[in-house]
Amino acid sequence: MALLSRTFFKAEAREVAAWSYAPPFDLYNGNPDHPELFLTRTAAGEGYYPAVDQHGALVAFAVFGVEARVRGQEPAADTLDVGLGVRPDLTSLGIGTELLSFIVAQVSASQVTPTLRCAVAVFNARSLALCHRAGFLPVRDFTGPGERTFRELTRTLAASRFH
Repeated sequence: MALLSRTFFKAEAREVAAWSYAPPFDLYNGNPDHPELFLTRTAAGEGYYPAVDQHGALVAFAVFGVEARVRGQEPAADTLDVGLGVRPDLTSLGIGTELLSFIVAQVSASQVTPTLRCAVAVFNARSLALCHRAGFLPVRDFTGPGERTFRELTRTLAASRFH
C-alpha cells in the first residue's frame, strides 16, 4: 500500500464519499453529496491523502490537521491531528495497522510536530486497539458527532528530534 502525496482524484473523492459502513460504524459514513470534502488541502499540506494498493486501487485514506479533528476537540499546540479510513469491504485485514504505522513513521521523520492526536468513538474497539498498538495513549473522553462518546488519544514522538 502507498500513501500518496497527491490529492484525491475527483473519481476517488466520489468513491470515498459514498463509502457506507454497517451500524454502528455508519457514524463514519461519508456524504455522497459532498465529495469535494476529500479534495480539501491547506497550503501546509493538511487534508486528505489517498492510500492505494499495488494495482492503484483506493483502499484507504489518511487525513491530517483540522479536517482530522472531531467536533468537540480544540486545536492543541505542537500537535497534529490525524485520522484514517479503510474501505468498508477491507476492514479488519491489517490495512489500518499498516497505514497508521506509515503515518507515525512519516510524521516522525518529517519532524513537523512532537505529538500526534486522534479521536475514536468509544464503541469502536478495533480502532481503539489499533491506536493502542501504535503507541497512542488515552487522554480524555468527550461528546462528539451523533452525541456519541469519543476517546482522544495522543502519541508523543521522539522529543529530541524537535529541538
